[in-house]
Amino acid sequence: MPTAELGEVSIHYEEAGSGLPFVFCHGLGGSGEGFEAEDMAWYAERFRTISWDNRGLGRSGQAAKYSLPKYAQDLDGLLGHLGIEKAVVLGVSWGGVVVQRFALDYPERCAAIVLDSTSSEVNPRSAENWYMRGEVARLGAEAALAGRELAPAFEGHVTMSDQGNVERTVKPEHVESYVAEARATAGLREHPMTPYLHRIECPALVVGGGKDTVAGAGGSVVIARAIGANARLEILQEAGHGVYRQGRDEFRPLLLEFLAQHGLHSA
Repeated sequence: MPTAELGEVSIHYEEAGSGLPFVFCHGLGGSGEGFEAEDMAWYAERFRTISWDNRGLGRSGQAAKYSLPKYAQDLDGLLGHLGIEKAVVLGVSWGGVVVQRFALDYPERCAAIVLDSTSSEVNPRSAENWYMRGEVARLGAEAALAGRELAPAFEGHVTMSDQGNVERTVKPEHVESYVAEARATAGLREHPMTPYLHRIECPALVVGGGKDTVAGAGGSVVIARAIGANARLEILQEAGHGVYRQGRDEFRPLLLEFLAQHGLHSA
């Protein structure tokens, strides 16, 4: 199993293909396994493709500390381990939060970024739902949601009251990292990244799904406006949460065109 030993943590990664480095960053509490099984072959035909698991999740080791800067730091360490100076970095959902932090903290590493179904800030109802997602994993749905009926953050939002069985999908050894990610996402209410996104100077493709019931497409609009001239916004109306997967037939040509536009790939 390929791992990068980064001192305080062991990070699992998978690699395939050659050429322009392209890194996939998974969603909250997940791992790269789904991408590796269903999508990596397509990307590996075109890029040196890397998929990795966040600290404390998937096949990566546990750590003493978990925070958004730490997850971004791990990605920087992984690229250093692999001898990669710059990469195109795709983050989906929580992975997009990590990529925003990474682009702000390590701009020299970013040839371009792709932010899929993610947000740079959350409203109070969304913050409560993200926080409770962690509490359900930590305490169980019955204890965490007792007497609570969480309000939707936007029209069509599927709340934690609707999907309280999340704790069944989180392994005990992954709970600490899962909770940290959920709380970091909830923390975007009081500590948004929006005011800082204008600092991102690399090309940014920002995509959202018109049928996203988890994060909604509004966050993508906010991000693109905050980044400014370097951002390209695309809302795929028929896609759900995770456009790279839910809208493959539209997203893949869009990605290649975006990269070609910036001299990073042959059209």
